[in-house]
Amino acid sequence: MKVLFLLNDGFAIGGTVRTTFNLAGALAARGHDVEVLSTRRRRDVPQLAVDPRVRLMSLLEDRPEHPDYVADDPKRGRPVRVYPAADYRSAGYDLLAEDRYQRYLRASDADVLIATRAGLIAYAAKFAPDRMVRIGQEHLTRMQQRKAMREELPRHIRKLDAYVTVSARDAEDYRANLRRLRGTRVLFIPNGVPAPYVAPSTGTAKIVVAAGRLIAMKRYDLLIRAFAKVVAQHPDWQLRIYGGGEESQPLRRLVLELGLHNHVLMMGSFSPLDPEWAKGAIAAAPADKEPFGMTLVEAMRCGVPVVSTDAPWGPREILAEGVDGLLTAVGDVDAMGDALLKLVGDEAGRRVMADAALRNSARYDPDAIAARYEELFEELKAAKKTRKAKFGEPPPVLGPAPTLTQPVVDCAVLPDGDVLLRPGPAVPEQTRLTWRRMGTTEVVEVPQDGLTVRLGDLSDGAWELLLPGGESAVAGVRETRSLLEKAPDAGVHRQLPYRMVTGGLGLRVWQRPVHAEVGEVQADDAGVHVHGRLLGATLGGTARLHGPDDALREVPVEALSATEFRLTVPALPAGTWHLSIAYGDGEKAARLGRFLDDVADKKNAFVLPAARIGGVTVQPTYLWGNEFSVRVTG
Repeated sequence: MKVLFLLNDGFAIGGTVRTTFNLAGALAARGHDVEVLSTRRRRDVPQLAVDPRVRLMSLLEDRPEHPDYVADDPKRGRPVRVYPAADYRSAGYDLLAEDRYQRYLRASDADVLIATRAGLIAYAAKFAPDRMVRIGQEHLTRMQQRKAMREELPRHIRKLDAYVTVSARDAEDYRANLRRLRGTRVLFIPNGVPAPYVAPSTGTAKIVVAAGRLIAMKRYDLLIRAFAKVVAQHPDWQLRIYGGGEESQPLRRLVLELGLHNHVLMMGSFSPLDPEWAKGAIAAAPADKEPFGMTLVEAMRCGVPVVSTDAPWGPREILAEGVDGLLTAVGDVDAMGDALLKLVGDEAGRRVMADAALRNSARYDPDAIAARYEELFEELKAAKKTRKAKFGEPPPVLGPAPTLTQPVVDCAVLPDGDVLLRPGPAVPEQTRLTWRRMGTTEVVEVPQDGLTVRLGDLSDGAWELLLPGGESAVAGVRETRSLLEKAPDAGVHRQLPYRMVTGGLGLRVWQRPVHAEVGEVQADDAGVHVHGRLLGATLGGTARLHGPDDALREVPVEALSATEFRLTVPALPAGTWHLSIAYGDGEKAARLGRFLDDVADKKNAFVLPAARIGGVTVQPTYLWGNEFSVRVTG
């Protein structure tokens, strides 16, 4: 069959986009002709991977500077007639989008149409011809829709062949609140989550992982407060929160307010997430509302047990309480903290839950979910009356967008520190890959014997992986968990792959025989206090602060052991000051930085407190290369 999905923005990162791509890919793998139609296009390449057998098309270009942008159409900016004003995305629709949807659907030869949000369901009901099997998907819950949308949605649902929710409870809720449905089937089919790209978690790293959009409903504030209880008893544990959104800054302020800046990392957007889930020993999902719970299943598929709120409606249908995870009352900080503590303190029980999570989550494999949809398609199509197809004139359409045909290169940091490159199918065998030092023309070819970048092949600095002709290799899966397993006793010799802002694969290399690694950072009215460890030499007694206009200050260093130190940065003249530790006889100094973990972007991940001293503010920060500095203002 030919299956057409309607999606608001196929170039965004979100649960609906991810689940649509998962289902589309699984249907394509089962032999169906699959197309995803995105209302808008705001990037050349989607941020989430799409199966190359799936066509990702777009109706409108969102970038005014792009040659495909239509500025002078008289329908642009005019109010819609069909798209519901109560839909959360209604502001992004105008008469131009509506006209293109109407023309596209009436001209489409798709056998099955699946609309993925309320407004697009209205379009499916109004514009899709009767010969199509028309299915609406609910990716929220009924009660998450605005009241006006809940009142309007039934008249659109009645024109569909089926309405699919992602939880059984939500399907029950819709059936109880919908009247006169006639032939519309209301049922639930959960979202599909593919098997991870990486080996399951070993559960040994003392990390709690959470991921999703940073919005109020997801309640990461509750998780951060709950984690304070964990830190009080287990200060060696860390919480990592992945994602971006409107709550980012309030959450960062909360981390500082609670003094958790050495324990809670704000990791930002990250894709793919499988390698990060697999680093965790526990996953956390603190939302007030969770229609399905993609992140729960993603974590479980990586062998990580989950502590989740008992939010409506997904978590209780996904987790088996006490078997593969724990459920806590919605909005209860203490309950979430106690559940986390229970797993943190029970390594053996945590391992049993992890095994159960891996085993139980297999039921969400996209192929199994696609089979259920396939069965639904056949049942609905058999109930259709055969009609002669009439096709209209299609509108202009953009695409298909490049997907996995990009030159993607996966990589993994091996236990010995070497980096193994794994070129994707779009990179021909025997392709000569080249590393170029950032900002220079210096290049080093990658050896062809196993595509391994050995420690010492590249000198200290930042490098970018290039294909022949100077094209960047796209960063795929980056497995870096081995960097968490051991810290060196002398110097620093590390390679850390990361995704650059451009999407290319970068590599940061640190080759320093003597290194001063920053640990905990605190601030009070005496200054910024830095704990750290000197590797490869003995302490020289002072720290040097290099400021603007070649200014130099020295402060004493307190030796806590043969290698550990503590220093305090006092009030300084305005400007950026770089710190280094004198070693040996004090003639040489090692720059302070944080290199001995797997976090590529320390500047954004660590939320560091400032000291207010004598009328100036001393703000510690990490620079782009993860060197430690302070900025003095005021």
